[in-house]
Formats: sequence, structure tokens, C-alpha cells
Amino acid sequence: MPFESVAARCIRRMKDDGETVLARPLGSALGEVVDVLEARPDADRPLHLVPIPTSVAAFRRRGYRVPELLIRRAGRLPDRLLVLRGRRTDQRGLDSVSRAENVRGSMRARRVLEGETVVLVDDVVTTGATFDEAARALTDAGAHVLAAVALAATPRHSERNVNASGTRSN
Repeated sequence: MPFESVAARCIRRMKDDGETVLARPLGSALGEVVDVLEARPDADRPLHLVPIPTSVAAFRRRGYRVPELLIRRAGRLPDRLLVLRGRRTDQRGLDSVSRAENVRGSMRARRVLEGETVVLVDDVVTTGATFDEAARALTDAGAHVLAAVALAATPRHSERNVNASGTRSN
């Protein structure tokens, strides 16, 4: 769904105002998507639901990690397979090229993931640069990235179809 109207207000209230009660219905929506992914015909291994890592500053400010909270409210356990390395600038206000540059090389997998199937989870996708970097780090560790799931997309992103990395689509 586009990151505007009710979806945007709910996510902003959860992220910026600490209204974590909103994570329950948002997590329920995420759970429905995960149910479909788990029921796919070629599902021979369990899915790892991998939250996009939260910066230390965002965690300190909120006291929780939004993608992990959403996964838990979906009735699943987050698998923190990614860690941030180095410092990044806050992505807000950056254009798509700057966002991609900002996150390039900023993540690594915690361990070798040869043959593991993962689903990336975040709250909002803007340009897809963060998902692309996460997918790169997990793929480099041997994982198969099945999907990248966000609760909402900014209007500009939701108009796109697919990029070369294969991690983004409507």
C-alpha cells in the first residue's frame, strides 16, 4: 500500500510517537503475507524473517526496533542475520542515488547462510536502496532472498515495477 493516508499515519505514530499498539494490526497484515510465502509449492526449508537492522540512534530514540516488533506481532520470531557496519547518514531527505551510495557496504551477514531462504522485512520502502544492500549482504553469505516485504511504499517508489537486482516489485 502507498505510504500516504491511513497507512502513513499509523506507521508514523508507531515509529515517531511510540504508539506500539498499532504494531498489532500492522503485524497481522505482515503475517498474512508470510503465510502466503510459507505456503508456496517449493517451500522445502523454513523461512528466516530478517528485519532490516535499526541504527543505534533510532533504537535509543524509540526503545524498540520497528521491523522486529512487526515480525513479533505477526506471530513469528525475527532472525537478526544482518548487522550494520560503519556509519550512515540518516536516509530522510536523500535522493535515490544518494541513498544507494549511503547504504553501499553498510551491512553484513552474521554468519554463513548457504542454502538458507530469507525474507527481508521493513516498515516502509522508499527507493529500495536499503533492501538492495540487505539482499546483497545476505546473498554474499549464501542465502536465497525470496522476497522483501514492507508494509508501505512511498508514492514515488510504488510507481516502479522492478529493478535489476530483483528485490523490488509492486
